[in-house]
Amino acid sequence: MVNVITKQETPSEVDKFKNKAEKFMAKLPYREKPYSGRNWGHSWHSLCSYHGKLKPAIAHFLIKEFTEEGQTILDPMSGVGTIPFEACLQGRIGIGNDLSEMAYAVTRAKLEITNKEKVERILTELEDYIGKNTVEYPADDIPYSDFGLNGKVPEYFDPKTYSEIIAARKFFIEREITSPEEAFIFSCFLHVLHGNRPYALSRNSHPLTPYAPTGESIYKKVITHIKNKIELSYKKGEWDNFAEGQTIFGDLFDLPEKVNNVDAIITSPPFFDSIRFYSSNWLRLWLSGWEPEDYKNAEMRFLEGKQKRDINIYIEFFKICSNLLKDNGKVILHLGKSKKCDMATELAKLATKYFQVVYVGDEDVESLEKHGISDKGSTTAHQFLFLIKN
Repeated sequence: MVNVITKQETPSEVDKFKNKAEKFMAKLPYREKPYSGRNWGHSWHSLCSYHGKLKPAIAHFLIKEFTEEGQTILDPMSGVGTIPFEACLQGRIGIGNDLSEMAYAVTRAKLEITNKEKVERILTELEDYIGKNTVEYPADDIPYSDFGLNGKVPEYFDPKTYSEIIAARKFFIEREITSPEEAFIFSCFLHVLHGNRPYALSRNSHPLTPYAPTGESIYKKVITHIKNKIELSYKKGEWDNFAEGQTIFGDLFDLPEKVNNVDAIITSPPFFDSIRFYSSNWLRLWLSGWEPEDYKNAEMRFLEGKQKRDINIYIEFFKICSNLLKDNGKVILHLGKSKKCDMATELAKLATKYFQVVYVGDEDVESLEKHGISDKGSTTAHQFLFLIKN
């Protein structure tokens, strides 16, 4: 009897990717301790509060399980940079792009190394600018007294504090955030703008969404609170194995002009039926230079509004992703399923011209803790869509 040795085929890239995706969805490792902790992760993930931020532990495992050290990872809708920052922390080259001025500033602060001497020099310039440009506004001529979503802007602050905020806002608008040091200082400014603890410049509100303020009005010196946040940020966190990344400001549909040849695209598009990012982050967007008219036009500018009008906008999105990726490049989307839209199913259909759908997984989130704030609209599940370039 002759023994026949059958040669085993080497698993394809698709097979290996699918196997990893199945194991990831079966285990959901970010839900295990210590990763399930509310404050797990590098402290700079919380450099600035942001409603709608992806949980850092999810980004951590997507990077760890599906990419390799040295690879280039792009998030074309990076928000405050959770995914590209986690990529940089794990020795990958993280690239974050966003159309929001606020998101761009916070992402840049995380992805690029800051020079402490330059930070100190800019802080001195900022302090001098505030001192020279702080004015006592007459009651009938207070800036933005007729603008606000949860409350009018001046209502959140002591009048003197507000005057200093107006001056500091002008300082950063004029400079246009041209360095990582400016981005870092401005991110700290954004973080202390409102909240419910003594670090915040506002009257009592909320650190994520600026609910209408309550309590007494107390003068708080702006430069002091920014410096305190900067000092605290520098004391926390480790930077071993950190690979400096890149930040891009602009529309994701313009990315082919700015970047190419990336290994993986990992991103969390706006959930189809969730709270609008620009209304829940409205006060920090105002600090970033938004004017009242910008909020009216946001539905037309951002993907969040475009996808509600026509989900087929993602056909162009997938075309761009395909052009940006290397051969066998991967796309992983973290999505939100609602009663109105099964995002993973709909986007999988639209992706097939450019990608092979490798795996789709759902995570029930209806019973998860909301951390004291109603956050996701009618989202019933989080979804992961795994794609590989055709």
